[in-house]
Parts: sequence; structure tokens; C-alpha cells
Amino acid sequence: MPTRLLLPFVLVSFAANSLITRHVVRGGMLDAGLVTSVRFLAGAAALVLLALAFGERPQVRRTHLVPALWLGVYAVCISYGYEHIGAAAGTFVFYATVLVTLVAHDVARRVPVPRTRLVGAAVALAGLGVLASTSVSTVTPLGVLLLAATGAAWGLYTAAGRGVPDPRIASTGNFLVLAAVLLPFTAALATTDVDVTAAGVAWAAVMGAGTTAFAYVAWYACQRSLSATQAGTVQLAIPVLTAAGAVVLLGEQISLQLAVAAVLVALGMWLAQGGGAGTYTARARRKRAATGAATDPPDAPSLT
Repeated sequence: MPTRLLLPFVLVSFAANSLITRHVVRGGMLDAGLVTSVRFLAGAAALVLLALAFGERPQVRRTHLVPALWLGVYAVCISYGYEHIGAAAGTFVFYATVLVTLVAHDVARRVPVPRTRLVGAAVALAGLGVLASTSVSTVTPLGVLLLAATGAAWGLYTAAGRGVPDPRIASTGNFLVLAAVLLPFTAALATTDVDVTAAGVAWAAVMGAGTTAFAYVAWYACQRSLSATQAGTVQLAIPVLTAAGAVVLLGEQISLQLAVAAVLVALGMWLAQGGGAGTYTARARRKRAATGAATDPPDAPSLT
């Protein structure tokens, strides 16, 4: 399936995860740590069932261990990071770190990073900064540290998916390793004095099976036609989508900051795509691979 179809599904799913988590935690339906645990356990179950439906036997290989580590760091830090920093400021720290991590990945692999792509990333990040500008007073050192760790871990998890032969099989193995670690933690946490309701567990399970497991597979599939820098930039649309969703679904007020942020993020994403300057085809990728060059997209990327 082309990236132009997968990417909107991924971005909307990631925004939905934020909205569902906010709804469940604020409503006292489920502890934040349990939301994350149930979410990934349900995601692992969904991917295993999908593999069985294809007549496959899910397997865990050594190559799944490092991505699962990054996914685990992400899961733990994001569960408790927002307790020590405001949502808008924490989101800025998270996505800024994701972007820096993925730009560094391109630089380390000597993948060309055109100036327009860097400018686009900076413009989109500025848009996110506008959205976070009202919550500067909520920043704490611990919150920044946890959200920066979350962002770095997610960036590294994204980078680990670049070049995997089959995004679904890779994601299934990653989720199974993480599930094996989370299962005893979840059982222990559920026995403590934390918020647990059937509705909260149901919301987390639906989120895990739908907008997490399948969206993560689609995200890995998108890496085939995005540079790492692009992958970091397009994700800056998620906080804007989340804020817009909160206005529509949760009754929050629309603001000038949201409108300005939306314009800047959209402009930044367009610039990061090369300003509409052509496509990066599979033929070009094969040609670069045959010559031993890095297989990430060059100056004219594609979201097709």
C-alpha cells in the first residue's frame, strides 16, 4: 500500500492514541501506567492473531530485542513523564527530541539532508513551539528528562524499522518481546491502589489492537519511502491533529495558537517533502542500493 494512504492513517491513529489516553486517565478510568501496559499487551495479541490468520507462527528473534528495548523505554517514560510537565510543553520536548534523533540518524548514515528539508523541519518545530508557548510555567527538569528520553527512544525505534524486510513480522516480534516484560509488571500494578475500571481496560485494549498495533506496522512500512528527517518532521502534525481533535471531541476551546501552529506545521511538512519537487521511486532506490549508496531518499522525496 502506498505511503500516501498509510501515512494519514498513522498520523490520525497516533493522535487518537493521545486523545483516548487523555480521556481515560482524566476520567479516572485507568492508571496511566496500566493504560500503556494494556495497550501494548492488546497490540501484541492483535498482531499474533493476525499472524495466525495468515497461517504463520509468530517468532521472536535476536533482531527484535533492541527495537523492543526502545519501545519499552518509550512506553515507561511516556506513562509517567506527563505527571511532571504540562501536556503542551511535554509534547514539544518529545517531538523535538524525536526530530533531532532522526536527523542525527540521517547524518550518521551520510544520507543527504537538503537545506529545504532542514528548513521545513525547523518551521514545523516552530509551529509546535507556538502550540506549547502557553505552558512554559509547567516545565520541570524531571519532566523534560523523561519526555526527552521518550522522544529519543521513539526516534530510535523508528530508525530500527528502516529496511526491515517485513514491517508486520518485525512489529509482531517487537511487541511480543515487550509484552513478555510488561505482563508481570501489569499484574503487579493492577493489584495496587490504582484506578482500574472495565471501561478503562476496554478503551486501552481497543487502542492497543487498532490505533497502536496496526498503526505501528503501517509506520514501519512508511519508512520505505521517507528519509529519517522526513519521518521526524511529519510527526509534528500529530500534536496539531490532537489539539484539533480535542476541540471537536472533548469540547476544548479553539485558539489562535492552534491556528498558527497548524499553518506552520503544514508549511514545514511541505518544505520537508522538497516543496513538491518530484518523487523518489523504487527504481531510484534499487539503483542506489546497487551502487552501495545509502538507500534513504535523496533530495526529492516522495510521500506516494
